[in-house]
Amino acid sequence: MKNMIRAWRAALAGAVLLGGLFAFNSAPQPKEFTITGTIPDADNLAVSLVRDPYGDAEQLATDTIRQGKFQLHCPVKEIMNVSLVYHQGRSMYSYPVILEPGKVQFKLTSTGLSQVSGAKYNNWILGYQRDSDYVKADRDVWAFRQPNAGKGPEAEWEGIQHFMKRFDIRSQYLQKVLHNKKDPVAAVIAAVMLELEPDRAASMKIVEAAAPELGENSKLLKQARRMNESQLEMITRRQGKMIGEDFIDFTLPDLQGRQQRLGDLVKSHKYTLLQFWASWCVPCRAEIPMLKALYQVYHPQGLEIVSFSMDNNRVAWQKASEKEQLLWPNVSDGLADKSPVIKRYPVIGIPANVIIDQQGKIIASNLTGEELDNKIKSLFK
Repeated sequence: MKNMIRAWRAALAGAVLLGGLFAFNSAPQPKEFTITGTIPDADNLAVSLVRDPYGDAEQLATDTIRQGKFQLHCPVKEIMNVSLVYHQGRSMYSYPVILEPGKVQFKLTSTGLSQVSGAKYNNWILGYQRDSDYVKADRDVWAFRQPNAGKGPEAEWEGIQHFMKRFDIRSQYLQKVLHNKKDPVAAVIAAVMLELEPDRAASMKIVEAAAPELGENSKLLKQARRMNESQLEMITRRQGKMIGEDFIDFTLPDLQGRQQRLGDLVKSHKYTLLQFWASWCVPCRAEIPMLKALYQVYHPQGLEIVSFSMDNNRVAWQKASEKEQLLWPNVSDGLADKSPVIKRYPVIGIPANVIIDQQGKIIASNLTGEELDNKIKSLFK
């Protein structure tokens, strides 16, 4: 009898042990992200994966670059955009990476372009990095910045074109990811990488539509919302400037050398939109088609637009103006942000603007996109 009891206890203990081993072996293993990379001419430097390096920063993994090589591992609790960061001297270098289960390869080209590949989201969302047109545009931007590059106004204009082409390729690519309608995670990552541009309100609609799937504890969702709140605060501050104040007059030449007095234009029109822009400002130039559409409809009803270029390169101002074919007065003093006009108007980044009524009062400031479109339309109802 005692032998039977001992045998039963041994069998039970064995079953418990086997059950425990089976449970351990069948338990879901933590998902891990591994990034193996090459950074030429770097040695004995700390390199890290950082979530939201310019906001609520969190270091996820760190390694030391040895003779240009590194490898980082970290668990994946949520798929999100992170940054690969290292410091060399006083400079910080930061490159986009998507944190996801899997293994990826990181390569830094001779122009400083990062290329990440090897897993679903890195292949997809960062695919623009490997696009041949983007690679060429990046190489052109790099060449323009070299000490032996051409100098002078014409060369500067060419450099602006390379920069804008590279920007456009990336932006258009990420816009497609943002509007893909199949993968909300990818859409929100794209929105954050685009910094909610070019249409913050439309981007946030996509972000909020993804919220049920991401969950309210999603750090990716929180990052997008915090970015939106920060931009809203800045917009609120900018849009409150100078409302109710008298406009500040100036007389400046247009590209044909004709002197244009703002006061004359204000008096002869119901409303005048004074728009600050520059040849190198991508959002400024992206807004011009909307301004043209408003001008064509409302100029006969009393709307005037005056563009003030913040270029200090006349060639760039002229060529951008010719390319955009502005339909209204277009002036500049060539002093960029040192202009006394800029110092007296609410220009904190561009595009910037004020709307002036016929009595010379400023009735709105720094409206962009849909808000500007709606405001102009409401004035002529």
